[in-house]
Order: sequence, then C-alpha cells, then structure tokens
Amino acid sequence: MSLPPALSAAEWNGVLHQKDGLAHLREEFGKLPFSAHAIAALLLYDQPFGFTAQDVQDETEVSDYCAMMAAQNREAGDQATAAKFELLGGRHKERAARIAALLPPP
Repeated sequence: MSLPPALSAAEWNGVLHQKDGLAHLREEFGKLPFSAHAIAALLLYDQPFGFTAQDVQDETEVSDYCAMMAAQNREAGDQATAAKFELLGGRHKERAARIAALLPPP
C-alpha cells in the first residue's frame, strides 16, 4: 500500500518553523475533552494510515527475535553484536507499547 505523505514538505516546514505553530495547534486541540494522546488515537483509528493489533504483534515478534539473537551472540562471545540486538530489541518493544497505547483494548 502506498500512502502520500500526511503533510507536504512545505506544510511541515510551515508548522515546525512558525513560531509557536505546533504549540498553537496543540492548544486548540486542548480545548477538546480529550488528551492529545486520546485525540491521536481516535484520529488514527480505522484509518489506512493508522495502526493495528498486527503492528503490535509484528513489533513484539521482532523484539523477541532480537532477544534470541542477542543471547546467541552473547553465548558465542560476540558482545558487540549481542549489544546491537539488545538495543534494537528494546526499540521494537518500546514501539510495540507506543502503538498498543493508541489502539482500543483487545
């Protein structure tokens, strides 16, 4: 699936480089009865560019694989590669948790 960028480079530039541009947008959303986190979850829900439980499962499986590879490399004496897998596995685990926090309960 190919998705166009959410904002053009010019739009990103305008929002990110405008003094207090992003803060102003967040302030406007702050007038709603939901947190920014909740608004993000609601706006992403059931959208082709949103997240799914499959995304959480995929990230969790990659994290588990990285943990297994870290252990194998540690046992083989390759501490540098083990450390790299541990770092990557931690990132995937954290990403899975962030995505899961944007989804409705199973």
